[in-house]
Amino acid sequence: MLKVEGFTASAVSADIRGKGDGRLDLGLIFMDGESTMAAAVFTRNAVVAPPVELCRERIGKGTARAVLVNSGNANCMTLYGGREDALRLSERTADLLGIPDECVLPCSTGVIGQRLPVDRMEEALEPLVASLSSDGLESFSRAILTTDTVTKVAVEEVVLKKGKVRVAGIAKGAGMIAPAMATMLGFILTDAEVSRYDLSLVLADAVADTFNSITIDGDMSTNDTVILMASGKGPAVKRSDDLEVFGKAVHSVCASLADMIVADGEGATKMVTFRVTGALDNEEAKKAARAIAESLLVKTALAAADPNWGRIAAAAGYSGARVIMAGFSLSIGGVRVLENGQVVPGYEEADAVKVMQKDRYEIEVGIGTGPGTAVMKTCDLTEEYVRINCEYRS
Repeated sequence: MLKVEGFTASAVSADIRGKGDGRLDLGLIFMDGESTMAAAVFTRNAVVAPPVELCRERIGKGTARAVLVNSGNANCMTLYGGREDALRLSERTADLLGIPDECVLPCSTGVIGQRLPVDRMEEALEPLVASLSSDGLESFSRAILTTDTVTKVAVEEVVLKKGKVRVAGIAKGAGMIAPAMATMLGFILTDAEVSRYDLSLVLADAVADTFNSITIDGDMSTNDTVILMASGKGPAVKRSDDLEVFGKAVHSVCASLADMIVADGEGATKMVTFRVTGALDNEEAKKAARAIAESLLVKTALAAADPNWGRIAAAAGYSGARVIMAGFSLSIGGVRVLENGQVVPGYEEADAVKVMQKDRYEIEVGIGTGPGTAVMKTCDLTEEYVRINCEYRS
């Protein structure tokens, strides 16, 4: 059940793509209450969309009450005009909701370099606000999609000292996925009463090894945004043990959404986890894991179920992490391929092929004898990815 106490949501068609197809493309989440809190993390791309800039400014004030999201247009590389458009839409939304302008966080996703069709969008705002409902999160989850083939939602319930709290997450993302953050929009909602400080810590911890540990094509977006909102309608999170339980719930929701993004990667048929061990430290391990997971040669080998382990070794070698060849090891779904830099006696390639024909499996890569470890999840690269992106603007 995709409901969280204190939140209503809605979605309408504003024909943002100009195709007249009635597709849902404008969504709203509204958080009602006096104990509301919000925290967020954003893309680190130097080319950043005006909605992200506005969200950064507004989230710092701690007054967020609503998110207004559109798909089909990123409102990026639109400079002052794009900022004016985002301001105009958020101001009108705030008027309709009866809240201050700075309480609305605008988010956009889609094609870069085009102004928003503000007139059409503004006309859609009144029915959008009028249709707010506690049942509206499902339609909202569809309105934010671009090349996604499925909606991405996750729910966790945990029991704290003073009662049960609920955490629900909604995300979109299928292409332009790379840390930091993975190219996406994500909205995590909870009925818990949490301080803004704790909310920020929990979100940062959750994002680090979920959304920041997945990659589809190595391209970081200009619009990445993940917002965690707490309505304060449920039990308070004040004890350290409660905070730990709450943090695990948020992490679980983010991890589920991150997995869904990779599994729905444009043209993907497989989701593969690369686990790097033996690095000097965790940062070194992450360098190697990301280089391997984003290698086009590795990803095409995944598509072909080809255990061409030399491609993995080469990617680890150019990652910038220290690699000890004499200590290099590799296994594919439990099939030992390399130990101490050499092929394991008795290794049968057919065994590895059988694993790589599955739609989900793990490849473990040891690059030395250090304590550093990291995980990066990716998908295969197929001809369908090329087709989708060739036709993206057509």
